Amino acid sequence: MKTRVFIGCLVVSCVAWFMPLVHPQAGLLRIYFIDIGQGHAALVVSPTGKTMLIDGGPDGAGTSAIIPFMESAGLTRLDVMVATHYDADHIGGLDEVAARFAPGIAYDSGDLTVTSNPAITAYLNAARPVRATMRAGQVIDLGGGATATCLVVNGQLASGGRVGIFGRTDQFDQRDNSASIGLLIQYGDFDFFVAGDLTGGGNNTTDVESTVAQLVGDVDVLQLSHHGSNTSSNPTFLAALKAEVGIVQAGRTNTFGHPSVEALDLFINTTPTSGQRPTPPDADAPANRPPFVFQNQQSPSGSSVSHQGIVARGTITVETNGNGYIVTSARLPRIPFAEDGAEAGLRTDFPPSVIVTHLPLLPRSDERVIIQAQIADNSGVIDSATLTYSINDGERTTVELSRVSNTDFIGTIPAQPDGARVQYEVRARDGAGQITVARGGYFAGTTPIAALRVNDDWGVPQFLGFPARIVGTVTVSNGTFSSSNSDIYVQDATAGINVFRLRSTNLQAVLGDLLSVTGRLSVFNGVLMLDVTNPLPNAPFPSPFGASRLGVGGSVTPLVRTIAQLDETVEGMLVRVDNVRVIDGSIPSSNNNGNLLIGDGTGEVTLRILRETGIPGMTTPSGRFSVVGILSQFDRFRPFDSGYQLLPRSRADLILQ
Repeated sequence: MKTRVFIGCLVVSCVAWFMPLVHPQAGLLRIYFIDIGQGHAALVVSPTGKTMLIDGGPDGAGTSAIIPFMESAGLTRLDVMVATHYDADHIGGLDEVAARFAPGIAYDSGDLTVTSNPAITAYLNAARPVRATMRAGQVIDLGGGATATCLVVNGQLASGGRVGIFGRTDQFDQRDNSASIGLLIQYGDFDFFVAGDLTGGGNNTTDVESTVAQLVGDVDVLQLSHHGSNTSSNPTFLAALKAEVGIVQAGRTNTFGHPSVEALDLFINTTPTSGQRPTPPDADAPANRPPFVFQNQQSPSGSSVSHQGIVARGTITVETNGNGYIVTSARLPRIPFAEDGAEAGLRTDFPPSVIVTHLPLLPRSDERVIIQAQIADNSGVIDSATLTYSINDGERTTVELSRVSNTDFIGTIPAQPDGARVQYEVRARDGAGQITVARGGYFAGTTPIAALRVNDDWGVPQFLGFPARIVGTVTVSNGTFSSSNSDIYVQDATAGINVFRLRSTNLQAVLGDLLSVTGRLSVFNGVLMLDVTNPLPNAPFPSPFGASRLGVGGSVTPLVRTIAQLDETVEGMLVRVDNVRVIDGSIPSSNNNGNLLIGDGTGEVTLRILRETGIPGMTTPSGRFSVVGILSQFDRFRPFDSGYQLLPRSRADLILQ
C-alpha cells in the first residue's frame, strides 16, 4: 500500500525536466510514445541501437514531432518502419520520416484494405523501394535479445487460424482497423503489445481482440488500441493480458471521444497479474494503484470521454532491462514497475487459437446446439480438444470434440428447457502441452427477464454477450426516447429491460404490444440492455436478432415506489413516485434534453427529460406532483451502484396535483 500511495504522489506532484536518453545503452530497451497529438507513433530503440518506428501519426507529425525527436536524440538511421493499418492518423507522417530517415524496410498489411486517398498515396510512394507485407508469425530481430513478433495481420493469426474480417457490408464495418498488425515486443521477461486500431467488437465491429488475446497472453504494458476507443479493449482481451500499464495516444482537441470512459474504466478495473482485484476509484480521475493509464495529452471534455489517465504532457518513455521497467516523461518522475513474472523469457512458440461458435445462436427449448470450434496451432498438432458445459451452474459435463478437418471440430449440447442458462468452454492442447480455453454461453428457449439481471458486487452484469429470448409487453415505444437508435423498454411479470438497436430506428414496437425479442446482453453506463443489432452482417445471412409482435400485451401498471426504493431491483421497470417536488433545475425548452433533481422526503433522484418525449417546453411544476417513468441509470464508473434516473415518456407521465 505504501508503494502505491508513493507512486500516486509522485505522479501528481513531481515536475522534472530532462531530454530523454535515446542512444542505445547496454541492456536497455526503450519505447517512445511520441507526442504527435491525435494519432499513433511509437519509436522502439533496442539495446544494440536498432530502431523501429510503429506508425507515424497524422500528416505533418513526421516533420513537426518525430523527425525533431529523432534528430535531437542523435539517431542517424531507421531500420524498420511499420504501418499497422492505413488510417491517416497512423500513416500521415511516415512519408515525411522516410524522406529524412530512409527505412531499411517498411512493413504493412499489403493491399487488401488499401484505398485511394492522399495519405495512403504519399505513404506508398515513400515506402515503395523497401515495402514488404507483414506475415502472421513473422519475427523481427531488434538486436540484443529483443524481438517483435507479428501475432495478427488482416485477421490472420500466428497460430495459423483466422478471424473473418472481410465480407461485411454494413455501416459498422471497420475493415482496415480490424486488419491492423498486432506486434508483441519482448525483451527478457518484459512484454509489450501494440496493435494499431484493432477492433474488439465494440459498436458492433468485428471482434479480433478476443482471439488474438489467446496468443498474446500476459503482458506488462499494453497500448490501448484505437486511442482508447470503445470499439476496442473488450473485457475478454483485457482479462487475458492483465497489463499493469496502458498507453493512450490521443489529442486534447480530438472530436472522436478518445479515450472513452468505457475502455479506460474497464482497463483500470481489470485484475492485473498480481491477482489483487483493483478498488474502483468510481470517479473520472486516475487510479492510485495498478493498472495505470498514461496518455500524452489531456483528454477533451465530454461525459463519454475519460480523464482517468495520468497525463504526461509530452512524449512517454518506457524503458526496461528485461526485468523491471520504468515509465516516465519530461514532466513525470521515473516511475518504476516490477516485471510481473507471468511470461518468463522469450516466447517463440505460442498456444493454439480457438474460435468458438454455437448454432443455432438462440435455440428453442426443443433444439440441441452444435458447438463449432476452429482450432489452429503453428505446429499443426492438436493433441486434444474437449467441450465442457454446465446448466444453471450445475454439474459440468465433458465430452471429446469430433475433428472434421485440420482445424475444425464439432460437438453437441442437448436441448434444454426454457430459461436454462448454458455455459460452455472448449479446451485445446497442442503438441507442446500448451492449452487454450475459449468460453461462451446462451439462454435456451424463452427466459424470464429477471433471470438475465444477475450482477456482480460491482453492479456489472454477469452474462454479457449471452444471446437470450424474452417475451414481454412494450412500456416505451420506439422513437419515444431516441430518434437515432431503436431504444425501447419491455417488461414481463418478473422484470423489465432496455431493448436497443444501434443506429437504426426500424424496430417495430408500439406501447402495449406483446413482443418476442431476441438479442445479446450488453451494458451501457450501468443499464442492462438486450442488444438486437445484427451480429452477423455478412450477406446473405439474415440477422438472428430482432423483435416480432405476438399480439396485444395490454397496459402495464406502474409499480408504486418511494425514491428511497429506486434501486437495481426495479431498473428497467415502469414505476410511479408520488408527492415529489422539484429541488433543482427546470424542464428544458423545446427540442432540448435536461435534468431536474426531485425529492419526495425519502430521498432524491434525477428526473431525466428527453427531447423526443414532447415534455420540453412545459412549465416546470411548482408544487407537489406524481411522476411515472422508466427507472434507468447513468453511472459511468464502476461500481455501477448509483446514478439512477426516472425517464418519463410523455407529458401525461407528469401528474400535477
